[in-house]
Amino acid sequence: MKMMFSLAKKMLTSRKNRTILSIIGIAIGFTLLVSSHILMNTLERVNEDSVKQKHGDYDVIVGYQTSSKFLNEDKVDKINKMKDVQKTTPFLYPYIGGDNDYKREMELHPMYVGLKDDSLAKEHQFTKLSSGRLPKANEVVIPYSVAKTKNLHLGSKITFPFPPNKEKTVRVSGIMQKDEHLHSVVLFSYDWLSKVTSQEGHTTTLMIKLNDWTKKEKVIQNIKKIDPKFFIDRQFEMDQEREQLGGLKPVVQGLDIAVLIGSSLLLVSTLQMSVQEKKQEFATLRLLGARRKQLILLVIFESIILSALSAIMGLLLGIGISFILKGLITKLSGVLIQMIYIDWISLLYTVGIGIFITLISSMIPATLASKLPPIQAYRQSFDTGYKSKLFFPIISIALLLSSLSLSGYNYIKLHHTNIYIVSAFVIFISIVLSVPFFLRGTVKTLSLIVKPFLKQYSLLAGRNAVRQMRRSTQIAGIIMLGVIISIIGINVLSVVKETTEKTLMDQYPLDHVIDSNSIYNEQGLPLAFYNGIEEIKGIKSVPVYKEALVFTQNLNQSTMKKKVNIALADVNGRKEFMSGIQGVDFNKLNDVLPLKVTKGTLDFNQLDKGGVVLTEYGAKTLGYKLGDTIEVISDNQLRSKNGSLQYKSKSSVEKLVNLKIIAIIEDYPLEEGQDMGFYTSPKFMKEQFNVDSISQVHYKITDTSLKGNIEKSIEILVGNQSSSKIIVYDRQAELQTLYSQFNQRVAILFASVTLIWLLAMIGLMNNMASSLRERSREFATIRALGSKTRHVIRLALVEGALVTFSGGVLGITFGSILLNQLLLALDAKSIVFPWQITLVYLVIAPLMGVIATVVPAMYLSKKDILKDLSS
Repeated sequence: MKMMFSLAKKMLTSRKNRTILSIIGIAIGFTLLVSSHILMNTLERVNEDSVKQKHGDYDVIVGYQTSSKFLNEDKVDKINKMKDVQKTTPFLYPYIGGDNDYKREMELHPMYVGLKDDSLAKEHQFTKLSSGRLPKANEVVIPYSVAKTKNLHLGSKITFPFPPNKEKTVRVSGIMQKDEHLHSVVLFSYDWLSKVTSQEGHTTTLMIKLNDWTKKEKVIQNIKKIDPKFFIDRQFEMDQEREQLGGLKPVVQGLDIAVLIGSSLLLVSTLQMSVQEKKQEFATLRLLGARRKQLILLVIFESIILSALSAIMGLLLGIGISFILKGLITKLSGVLIQMIYIDWISLLYTVGIGIFITLISSMIPATLASKLPPIQAYRQSFDTGYKSKLFFPIISIALLLSSLSLSGYNYIKLHHTNIYIVSAFVIFISIVLSVPFFLRGTVKTLSLIVKPFLKQYSLLAGRNAVRQMRRSTQIAGIIMLGVIISIIGINVLSVVKETTEKTLMDQYPLDHVIDSNSIYNEQGLPLAFYNGIEEIKGIKSVPVYKEALVFTQNLNQSTMKKKVNIALADVNGRKEFMSGIQGVDFNKLNDVLPLKVTKGTLDFNQLDKGGVVLTEYGAKTLGYKLGDTIEVISDNQLRSKNGSLQYKSKSSVEKLVNLKIIAIIEDYPLEEGQDMGFYTSPKFMKEQFNVDSISQVHYKITDTSLKGNIEKSIEILVGNQSSSKIIVYDRQAELQTLYSQFNQRVAILFASVTLIWLLAMIGLMNNMASSLRERSREFATIRALGSKTRHVIRLALVEGALVTFSGGVLGITFGSILLNQLLLALDAKSIVFPWQITLVYLVIAPLMGVIATVVPAMYLSKKDILKDLSS
């Protein structure tokens, strides 16, 4: 074993230049692996710390928004015993909800909140204090605004009512940070507040910290099993900030795998060159009694030395590059990185996997070395005997054709996403099985195409590339890998970006939205809120009123559009349609987002008297025409019984509402997708359904010079609302985040593809140096017969260009096929061909071959002819 290891070292040092190039090439792969691991780990750590600092280190809040229901000790205990729950802390809101018995007494007072003085409770926004500490018994924490307006400070006394019990005077123990959203909240000790309000054992909400935030959905499902009526605050905003970075991780991991594959192909190519050059040495060892296993060990030891040196170099370079790229990654990710975090155990584990993959790859040349017949080794010194078996090409072509046929049939008839994905996988397998076959055909075809321009060079260079097919396959394979990854990656990322962008534009046609974030049966924002928005100078706004759920009572299924998959409900033995009916201020809407009325007119007097507007899609689907009457009943007049809906009482029949279709519009601009809603006037909604609150306010800034004042005014209006769930949405900020994420992924993609192509160039340089050295006698003969030195150089350059150009052409072809399979799986409507990137690669691919071959070719041209002929 020791002798074999020593012999492997001597074999590597005998070709120092090639060994050094190979180590550098494989080390590049390890460098990317190490640096991406370190930077991704750093980004995750920094981003997680930022998210926790901004939102608090907790994951879920569960409970009720009413004083009539609470979490008892049994429910709290069940949640605490869940496997993924790390810890919890209770909150008490004794006078929450519109159903509490003391609503009138407490409506002029701030919201009372009872909490415990523990580490988890201190993560809530309520507990961020500008001075003082959290309250104990007979103490209170007050908002900053209250402290200022009432001239209160730490130690001041203040009196509060605590129905059904008497008033109590408490001492100010802390003052909250300045925050408009916390101007109407005061904090008390949980235990003390529960006693003075006679609500011992009551928990309104429970703050939960999980062991792993990615298990949140699983925990929420388990919590819902305890009580489906729980109100659950999932901390969506926190998760979105985490996932914005989390979406980067699969991209980085996928490209790491691709670079490892490229490094493995380079290692295989290097070892195959070593085996090829040492055929006579291996034959001598066999004749002296060496067994096949010993030759395999010899090649594996070469692989171990190359992999270990490359891994060490890659580890050092990767750590260094991580520190160098810290500023660039901050710009790309938008996350401020102040220091680099290195998880050594995880890092060494990752490097170990990389070494293992490269060692497994070395089994290919090792096996070839062991099968080398001694006599053949003496007769031929280079790889001219490589012939691919027809079995794999036949299987590959059959798989490729059947997969494309299946995709075509699926595109025309079935439209199943999974079939495209399976088809793409089968195509990939067919590519792997037949790269030598396709490469051979491509090289020969390209040789014929360029023959008129290069004359005898093209055919001779093509023959040389085919003779060295085993080596050429690895180099072309690396080129193909880079081209396929970039074609698929850039186009899929572009499609995702464009789709998301369109969704955002459809969902939010104006730049800004204020969302009450209330469910359908909750009150939204009051009309006074919208009136305040409307008074702000420099904006145009549109109110979106809360809708009511209604069921039709006279749906005629015979007039409905055929073969439309819409759900119908069983209402009193009839199939009826459930829809939302919503009040719309058509004057304001038409001023900001002009409507296209296809039939009828928007008569506001008729809308107030029960007129209704439908979209073209809704009217056609449900079979309604202009002038039809739609009979509806509110969902709160129905109850579920034996799997169907029935009237709650006899009086429910009297509460049927008749709607007359007075207009049909092309689409409703504030609703995305296939819209089948009913639209009427806010006045009619108030009279018939007692709904007059605002769900959303859409607005756009018409005077950008007032943007700062507008934002401040909006912030004050939002802060004056008692609801803490209001979301202020900025479409431009969301689009900017989308573009930033797209640029991040494209930058990483291009960096990785560049490294893959660099690996290909290093491999090609090694390949051509070895190949030209082996054929030095042939080239010397050509020169002796009268060819000039530049002709020999040109022949070598054409050979290198043919190999890389063929790899590029195959990469473009198969990359385009795989791309369309994936795009169709993403519901693309047509076949695409990446023309721009194709033109770029048709230039870059042969240029890479020329650059990688020029140094070995120049070296060959300077060799002594007589010495090569006599060797």
